[in-house]
This record gives sequence, C-alpha cells and structure tokens, in this order.
Amino acid sequence: MNEIALGASGFVELRNTGSTSTDLGGWAVQTCAGRTPRILATIPPNSVLPPGEYFVIVGSAFSGTVPNGLVVETVDGTGVIARNRHGAHADSVGLSSSSPCSEDGAATPCADSSLGRDSDSRDTDRNSLDFTCRIPSPGENNL
Repeated sequence: MNEIALGASGFVELRNTGSTSTDLGGWAVQTCAGRTPRILATIPPNSVLPPGEYFVIVGSAFSGTVPNGLVVETVDGTGVIARNRHGAHADSVGLSSSSPCSEDGAATPCADSSLGRDSDSRDTDRNSLDFTCRIPSPGENNL
C-alpha cells in the first residue's frame, strides 16, 4: 500500500518499489470493516506492474483519471490489506488500533486528504510512522 483515501470517491494505491516488474494478477485487496476483512477487489490476471509504477483501485464516485486500475463501489472500513495471489499478507494500513488491517500501531486518520507514505514509499511495518496526511495523488508520487 502506498496511499489510501476512504469513501465512494476514495482509492487504494499500490506501488511497485522493486527493480523488476511484478505480476499483481490474483492479488486481493481487502477492506477491514469491523473485525473481519472482506474482499474489496481482486486484481485481474496478467496485471504486470513495472518498477516505480502504480495500480489504483478507486471508488465509483472518484473524479480523477487513473490509467491503471479498477473501480469498486466504495473504499470503506478502518483500513485495507493487500494479499498476494497465495493469500499471504503483503502490506496493510489500519486507521484504528482494533482494525485487523493495522500494522504495529494505527495510522492517524486525515480529514479531507489521503494517507500516504513518503515519496520513496518507505515501509517499516509501523502504520503510525509510515503513513501521514498527504495531498491526494493517486497514480503519482506522493507529495
């Protein structure tokens, strides 16, 4: 996870920070509503993400343009989890300490903005450190 915003106009942004292309086909993004994660979207087969590129899942009321992604009804809940095609936890961000999406401390929710990692997409597996309020920039480098 690189950046998220909740709601019908929200989004979940995945970023390939590696040096080689990654096939996201079969990956599942789950939303945490209560204590039970549920599937938000499953990424279609052969969805190859080149190094440094983004895959964005957007809510139905999203008003921007995203060239590589999926549309869902809404991005709701208390966070999101990305699972690889084998079901293993790849990354997550939770907005409350009770969220099953939280990694070692919840991220602080933001009003009228998104939660994102720094411009290098650093991941320490500590949501409270990794995610801060950002100007929404789905499909682009975080500001």
